[in-house]
Amino acid sequence: MRSCLIQLLITVAVIFALVWFGIPFGASWLATTALGSAGFAGTDTKVEVSANPPPRILLGHADKIHLTSTQVGVGDLHAAAMDITLGNVEFFDRKIGTVTGTLTDVRVPAPNGDPVTIDSATLNGVGTATTATLTLSSAELAQLAQTQIEAQTGAPSTVKLAAPDKVTITVSGTAEAGRLIAQNGAIVVVPASSSLPTVTLIDDGTGNPFHFTSITVGAKTVTLVGTIDVQSLLGL
Repeated sequence: MRSCLIQLLITVAVIFALVWFGIPFGASWLATTALGSAGFAGTDTKVEVSANPPPRILLGHADKIHLTSTQVGVGDLHAAAMDITLGNVEFFDRKIGTVTGTLTDVRVPAPNGDPVTIDSATLNGVGTATTATLTLSSAELAQLAQTQIEAQTGAPSTVKLAAPDKVTITVSGTAEAGRLIAQNGAIVVVPASSSLPTVTLIDDGTGNPFHFTSITVGAKTVTLVGTIDVQSLLGL
C-alpha cells in the first residue's frame, strides 16, 4: 500500500511538473505560429511566454512575451534585429498591455521609394500607441534631404543640418534657411521662403509604420520621436 501511494505521488508530481512547465513551452509554440499567421518573418526567431502561475496561460493571459529575431519583416516594419517584451497580453481579446524593447537597422522608405536606414529604435509604452525613439545619422538625413530637393527643383543642391532643427539649403549657389519639423506624422523640410518647395523626407504610412511627433538635430545624430501600433503590427 505504501509503495502504491509513493508511486501515485510520484506520478502526480510528474504530471504536475509537465503541466506547470509544459504550458509555457506550448504557448510559445502557439505564439510563434500566430506571428507567422500575421505575416511575421524573421531568422532565429524565439518567443518565450510566461505567466505566474503558468496555468493562467490556459485562460488566455501572459504576464510577459519575450520576442527576439533577426532579419525581421512584418507589415511595414523591416529591421535587422528585434528584441522586445510584451507585457499583460490577452490572447483571446488580442490585446497587448505594454511594449518595451529595441530595434536595430530599421528601414523605412522615402517618398521616392529609396530605403532610409534608422540606426536604432527604442520602444516603450502601450501596445496600440508605443512611444518610439529613433536615431539616425545626420549625414543620412542630410543626404536624403538633398536627394529629395534635387528631385523637386531639378538643380544641384547641398543640405546642412544644425541643432535643434535648422536646415541650410544651397541650390545653384544660393543659400536658403529652413526647418525640419514633424507634420501630420511625417518628417518635412520647410524652407523659410517660398522660393523652395516644402519637401517630405519620410511620409506617414506608405511603408512607414511610425507616426512622428518631433525631430531634434544633434551634432552627429538626429532623434525622431513618434508612435507605432505594435499590437496591430504583430496581430497577437
